[in-house]
Amino acid sequence: MIKFGHLIAIILIPLSTILSQANHILNTPGARLHYQTFGSGTPLLILNGGPGMSSEGFIPLAQELSKNNRTILYDQRGTGLSKLDKTDATTITMDLMVEDMETLRGHLEIEQWIVMGHSFGGILAYYYATKNPDRVMAMIQSSSGGMDLSLLTSLNITSGLSSMERDSLRFYNQKIYSGDTSY
Repeated sequence: MIKFGHLIAIILIPLSTILSQANHILNTPGARLHYQTFGSGTPLLILNGGPGMSSEGFIPLAQELSKNNRTILYDQRGTGLSKLDKTDATTITMDLMVEDMETLRGHLEIEQWIVMGHSFGGILAYYYATKNPDRVMAMIQSSSGGMDLSLLTSLNITSGLSSMERDSLRFYNQKIYSGDTSY
């Protein structure tokens, strides 16, 4: 027989999971963006694949990662519950998708976030980072297309490293280039 106190605990656990998730619509010129937030902590934007798919399939991942982070899912423009006033080649572009991400970041009052992209979402994350490098704290790629390494000529990815860290990086890169994998 279940005691009353145990029944309350059983009911509160699922309710706490439900209450930690919030659904929202962000109105932008020509679009209404649907997004969800989970948990608290370091902000982590999760970009689903596609293009053309909703973020719904990433809810379990967002819930799991929200144990230590504030996770954010959004339906990219024209997908899922996000709606466009007009859908054509002028309203669905990489630049507009990046603009949506920046609008969402600003709306949520986030200075920097971790950006995680899966498949097409990873390509979008790479592009976002080229346009807004100061807003990306870190990036996680999952089954995404490769990064065009020519981007490294315009990005100074070692600027945040100390002199000693840059020396270590050069040392180990030289070992790797020489074929030494003993590191």
